[in-house]
Amino acid sequence: MLSRVDGLASEFEIAESAGLALATVEATLSELERLGAITFQTRAVAGVSRSPRPAARTSGPFRLGPIIESAGANEPQHPAAALYDPKELDEPVDIELERKRTILEAFYRLDTATHYQLLNVDPSADKRAIKNAYYEIVNVFHPDRYFGKRLGSFKLKLERVFARLTEAHDVLTRGAPRAEYDAYLASRHKTREIDQKLSDSTLQAQVQAIKRQIEEEARAAERVQASISLIPEADPGPSERSPSLVPSSSGSLRIPSQRPLDPDARKRALARKLGGRTFSGSMPAAAPASTAATTPSSPAPSARTEVHGRAADDLKRRYEQRVVHAREAQAERFLVSARQALATKDPVSAANAARIAASLVPDNPEITARLQEVQTEAEALLSNHYLTQAQYEEREGRMPEAARSYARATIGNPTAHLFERAAFCGLMAAADLRLAGEHARRAVALAPEDAQSRVTLARIYVTAGMKQSALAEFERAATLAPKDDTIRDWIRRLKRGEA
Repeated sequence: MLSRVDGLASEFEIAESAGLALATVEATLSELERLGAITFQTRAVAGVSRSPRPAARTSGPFRLGPIIESAGANEPQHPAAALYDPKELDEPVDIELERKRTILEAFYRLDTATHYQLLNVDPSADKRAIKNAYYEIVNVFHPDRYFGKRLGSFKLKLERVFARLTEAHDVLTRGAPRAEYDAYLASRHKTREIDQKLSDSTLQAQVQAIKRQIEEEARAAERVQASISLIPEADPGPSERSPSLVPSSSGSLRIPSQRPLDPDARKRALARKLGGRTFSGSMPAAAPASTAATTPSSPAPSARTEVHGRAADDLKRRYEQRVVHAREAQAERFLVSARQALATKDPVSAANAARIAASLVPDNPEITARLQEVQTEAEALLSNHYLTQAQYEEREGRMPEAARSYARATIGNPTAHLFERAAFCGLMAAADLRLAGEHARRAVALAPEDAQSRVTLARIYVTAGMKQSALAEFERAATLAPKDDTIRDWIRRLKRGEA
């Protein structure tokens, strides 16, 4: 029913489109209104013809008119657009509706909200302000407040939210943990800024804009060159000779246009430049009979076609050369900018400039090689940001985020350790096992004598149900770390079919 509420249809029109009885529609909409998913608002729609509607009822919550989805004044987010299924509000528990909404909103924000956002305090808030905010909000989420009540699935949600609020309080009210957390937030903000600036869509838009500008400038230069080539040569005929300086209406001297005023004269001047050709639709005037014997004949049509072709080829060649040279010059400028950014420890600008330059001249081996050096240095600097972020996320148990950050760090620093950490965090997050397996295999390929990389790969095989491959990797790891009891235990469990 909620999918049919578009802000324009009335109850009667919804009943017609759904093929339901009006009483059924009204009862359903009444329940949706009670849940806060919709409200009713009367608004005239000019110029729109409506089907006949029944008379308004004298009692009840309904009134005819458009149905508008809307949030209440005190609701931070409309339930229909929430992260949770509105059906969760229907669970029969001893919690009032508004409190249900508050709990669900907080629970589904746990993975994205910062400690400051959860406590609803400013990042500059002092210890006292943080404590006051915690004690105020914890009154809503402390499980003891609901002792003896029927909570259903809300019991686990309350415990999770309360634990996260307590964690936020403990971190932000202690000096060293808060400083570490603030550093993590700064690093995360930086990496998100990096991802946005280096996104393919942003890069392609910049490259296309630069290419368009280069091509427009090349075409403009060709137009200027063509106009210069069409100026008549010296010693023109009387009707084509440029006039001398003439006085203007104000009494000062002016220089008239250098182009011949007579159209036929202009055509004859252009014909001399192009080997005797004239504009289509006009032929050279016939020579007087007395001089016909000494006047050379006009070029044959095939000769004129050949002249046309050579001229067009020359124009195209000059245009392409201008574009290539302009792109190479732009690439050199971006290369200089990238070097300057690296000198100031700005890897984002350096990587962005290098990638734009590489897109402008993909077929120039010399420039491409130099740009590759810049990109390698920039990615190495970027890797440090992602590594700092990944280490904090792993310590805090945020394995999905840690797996992504470690994987991003491998781009600029492709070491076995980083690939192994990306694989391990991906395994712990129960995320993409295929991707985790690829990272683990890369780690093994880079450091075949590292037992930890083989153990991580073997555990991924176990989770994927590949028991024979897992046993083989554990046995190889056992030869590298013969005193590791954990590896021997895994081997025993696999052989017994217990893993």
